[in-house]
Amino acid sequence: MSYKNILVSKKDFITEITLNRPEFLNAFTLDLIHEFLSALKESKKDDTRVLIISGAGRAFSAGGDLNAMKNKTGMFAGNEEKLKKIYQEGIQQIPLMLESIEIPIIAMVNGPAVGAGCDLACMCDLRIMSDNAFFKESFINLALVSGDGGAYFLHRLIGYGKTMEMQLTGRKVKSDEALKIGLVNEVTSSDSLKTRVYELAEKLAGYPFEALKMNKKGIKDGFYSNLSDHLDLMSSLQAKTQRSDEHFKLVDEFLKNNK
Repeated sequence: MSYKNILVSKKDFITEITLNRPEFLNAFTLDLIHEFLSALKESKKDDTRVLIISGAGRAFSAGGDLNAMKNKTGMFAGNEEKLKKIYQEGIQQIPLMLESIEIPIIAMVNGPAVGAGCDLACMCDLRIMSDNAFFKESFINLALVSGDGGAYFLHRLIGYGKTMEMQLTGRKVKSDEALKIGLVNEVTSSDSLKTRVYELAEKLAGYPFEALKMNKKGIKDGFYSNLSDHLDLMSSLQAKTQRSDEHFKLVDEFLKNNK
């Protein structure tokens, strides 16, 4: 499928979706959102085992398009009722779609991740950032709120207090602080960022696929369920994995190599 606002590349079992509006710092538009959602749907249908989300040029994403905001066009058009519908049918479909994806999703944060760009990174399972990148929940600086649901994901990463601080002050969070507070999993140099992300993606893609998906499912469920319901789910998943061919193969290999 051909796209104008994103790039899609595939290497073995790894798919990378790149926001591709570098001249606008990969700011979101309705067209970009629709193409991004289409690419995410396609990745669910093929043999992709790990998904990488990145930004072209010097930014991950600057969030909303300020010119469109000013001119009240695109995703910022219409009265309050229409704006709500545009959000519900547009950008809010991104977190819903990402939450439905069973495979690991890695955000490759090469540069500024601002507003909705910051939120997008938080929606991923893992984040690796360049040492010259930064995060910024910039909504308060524009008298806005995080309309795409970013706060829902952010406080699950860094806690209530730090989320309040980022959302209410709109200040930059640079790479050293992002690593310290758990906003990212790893920081690397800009030159080695892509190499490091693909090293991790290849490692994840090499694990038993069904077990990989079930582990992600179990971790996600642990955020939302009470203990009793969570244990019930995990007993079902464990029962399935303990009767899988992958499991018995790896047990045999471990016993053979550790005699």
